[in-house]
Amino acid sequence: MTRIDINTGSRLHFGLICSEPAARWRFGGIGVMLRQPAWRLSVTPIIADKDLIEASDHICRRIQEFLQSIRSRRHFTWLCIKVHGEIPFHTGLGSGTQLALALSAASELLTQHRLLDDPFELAQLACRAERSAIGTVGFVRGGFLVDHGEATGESTQRQVDRLMFPDDWRFVLAHPENTQGLSGEKERTFFGQRVHMPRTLIEILEQLVLQDIIPAVRERHFEAFATSLEKYGQTVGTFYAAEQGGVFAHPAMMQLAMQLRSAGVSGMAQSSWGPLIGIPARSQKHAEEIMRRVPDRIGSSRLTTTISEPLNTGATIRSVVDDAAGRGFG
Repeated sequence: MTRIDINTGSRLHFGLICSEPAARWRFGGIGVMLRQPAWRLSVTPIIADKDLIEASDHICRRIQEFLQSIRSRRHFTWLCIKVHGEIPFHTGLGSGTQLALALSAASELLTQHRLLDDPFELAQLACRAERSAIGTVGFVRGGFLVDHGEATGESTQRQVDRLMFPDDWRFVLAHPENTQGLSGEKERTFFGQRVHMPRTLIEILEQLVLQDIIPAVRERHFEAFATSLEKYGQTVGTFYAAEQGGVFAHPAMMQLAMQLRSAGVSGMAQSSWGPLIGIPARSQKHAEEIMRRVPDRIGSSRLTTTISEPLNTGATIRSVVDDAAGRGFG
């Protein structure tokens, strides 16, 4: 019996650029893949009359939704899916995309006997990458990603540049417990209103990405990276403030950013719709120092804080036959 074992990363996305249709940077942006938290799944074909999924009810429902989408394009037997590790949904870590792509990759390996390394083909199987491609490309390639947005003009290929992210840098992840960012129908409604950023705002973000953030990552210049990342987050946050209630989606995160800034910490930026924020650190020791400055509670909100390493490879996907290692991906 063949079993597919999958370990993904999670992704930080520091804010979607909303230009007009057919313009540069349409749904582009920047992000980075992290080693933790992660989806850890085992997928085994079974003889049964339905899929058997060992996970919480909410995760089971999401897996069933993705499998239904994938089965409309690929035919495969019922599966036993065990969830050994998870990424919380709707907190800003790209949980849904990583889970969907993991299931797509497993189905491709089971039905086509290949590891599909085209991220957009994987996304198509599970109907993902509707707007951003950061998490999609990150699933296959890892690293720091610069998404230039939807293809324009005669080009049909979306440009997503990948940079190696310094392995010794870290991110401190902080978010209020039991809270979620905008998602689902509310998110679709927001983008369905065809709201566009002013051209001047897009130019500021483009300059930060091309002239400050990319060089800082390439040259391993931590201070420049943290400073420019915070500027990016603040700038893009002004566009979403009316919808999410401020530059940060949760008032506790706004208060935390102010406290850290007054303590000399820089780089705080919300991921996607939040409420999670990422705080870069130049080393594990620096991350631990930052973490000690984060209180357990702000107002009525209890905070969850962790340290995560960058992930410069794609997800790990292994075919295991009778407990003997098969092949790896990423």
